[in-house]
Amino acid sequence: HLSRVEIYFTMYDAAAPTSTLELIDTSTDAPSQSDQMRAELSPTRHRSSPPVPPPRHLPRLGEKELHIAPMLDVSTREFRYFMRLLTKRSVLWTEMVVAETLRHCNEADYDLHLAFEHDPRTDNGTAHPIVCQIGGNVPDEAAFATRLVHRYGYDRIDLNAECPSDRVTGRREFGAALMKDVDTAVDMVKAMVQTAEDCGKGGNYDNGHGEGHTLPVSVKTRIGVDDNDTIEFLLDYIGRLVKAGCRSFIIHARKVYTKGLSPAQNRSVPPLNYHKVYALCEAFPHCTFWLNGGLRSLVDARRVAYGAAITGFSEDRNAILKENDIEDGAPCELCQPHGIAPSPHLSPSNLHGVMLGRLAMDNPCAFADVDRYFFGQERNPCRTRRDLIERYATWVERVYPRRCCDDDPAVTLGRSLGVEHIPRVRNCCPVCREYYGEEKENPCIDDGLDEGTTVGDAVNNSQYAMSQVRHRRHARKCPGAKMVSSVIDRPLKPVLGVFFGQKGNANFRRELHRLSRDMNVRNCGPGYILRKSIEVVSPEVLDQEFAKCDC
Repeated sequence: HLSRVEIYFTMYDAAAPTSTLELIDTSTDAPSQSDQMRAELSPTRHRSSPPVPPPRHLPRLGEKELHIAPMLDVSTREFRYFMRLLTKRSVLWTEMVVAETLRHCNEADYDLHLAFEHDPRTDNGTAHPIVCQIGGNVPDEAAFATRLVHRYGYDRIDLNAECPSDRVTGRREFGAALMKDVDTAVDMVKAMVQTAEDCGKGGNYDNGHGEGHTLPVSVKTRIGVDDNDTIEFLLDYIGRLVKAGCRSFIIHARKVYTKGLSPAQNRSVPPLNYHKVYALCEAFPHCTFWLNGGLRSLVDARRVAYGAAITGFSEDRNAILKENDIEDGAPCELCQPHGIAPSPHLSPSNLHGVMLGRLAMDNPCAFADVDRYFFGQERNPCRTRRDLIERYATWVERVYPRRCCDDDPAVTLGRSLGVEHIPRVRNCCPVCREYYGEEKENPCIDDGLDEGTTVGDAVNNSQYAMSQVRHRRHARKCPGAKMVSSVIDRPLKPVLGVFFGQKGNANFRRELHRLSRDMNVRNCGPGYILRKSIEVVSPEVLDQEFAKCDC
């Protein structure tokens, strides 16, 4: 392991080469070059103090990016839409899509994995910027997935090379396993980059980015895997991916253990080491990097992304910019402080931003101020939790319409089933009359079903097919319910943390759970359940403006 000062020597030594591509050449003389780097980093090379970083321009708000990490069973379309109501500028990610699944599923099912929201009826109107992450270890399947992602109009495609789940790294051998099989990782990147370039040149698909657009390719990975956690390994690994054509990397600043730790433990047990990420930024100045791991708030995110000298910080500017002030307090394997202190006074210019994940799941309203605080916008999209929930509930009612007002016996299995064509015998039921008693527009999203199609017809569609066995099981378990549990739970999951840290949080979650399991209420839909559940929260909490991060 390199000490803190040795890593700084790697980053800021004026005598070192500007690009360590010279040091990580995979030709036959690589071992001697590795010896050269060890000699360059030798602790016997005494200095009175680490050298000062070269001058850089002061970044301004909006120049960096904040990404919301891909999370399995969390980063659904519903979650992404909910987060987009809170922030227009943050980059959203899909949960990992397995390339093999896309390669072998029916074409009618592509939307289930890749479609995202373009809803002009909301004032934000778009899901962009958005990244699709894929997983796999077969280059042909990765190329196929890249073509589909390009067709759907994503802003970037990412290769997962850091997921520690046994389901991924075990028999299927991708995710973090790619860090141990670098040759396969290189082949995957080559296939994705080549396919993206081909799609950009001759695009047969209108992906919304215009002719000639090449889909950027990135890799999300870690600073080490199992016993391979040296700086030499990391430089060689990233260097080979760079040679394969990748220029963008999201680096989780922890190593990953493929055995012995659960995925949750792999997010907290391995020590953070931000210095290795900074070393990569200096080693590959022509590449862009995003830092992931250990960021617990927007304050942490802004300090790491921009550095402590970001315009608008309240600290004494002269004290921040004083010569030789390189004490950054970022976590490393030696000090392991609790929490995150300010990053270097000027962050590397090619550290393009940061990524947060669990904060968005546990406390989504922490992102209510991100557009103003992190990106420098004049205002944020939402002011209060009531505003946020009402806008989200309106969208949920379109996508998962009520089934209490029709006599069609078919069961709603997924997103909107063409309810425009379901004969309605009433405007509301006795349960939901308080919200839908007056004649109102019954908004929904038509997913392309032909005119005259009913829910019963849609059930036979491959996208919504339910076996007769499953249908009978549902009828026995939930008699009279036309909406399966997953249809209720899926759109309600993103709001579970909306009152995190607020008075009434426990009552809200309890009421949400009770109503979602009430068979007399379920057919009124998840939108009604959400509107009804917030009645247990005091108006003061609902109408209180979101707190500002710098107050």
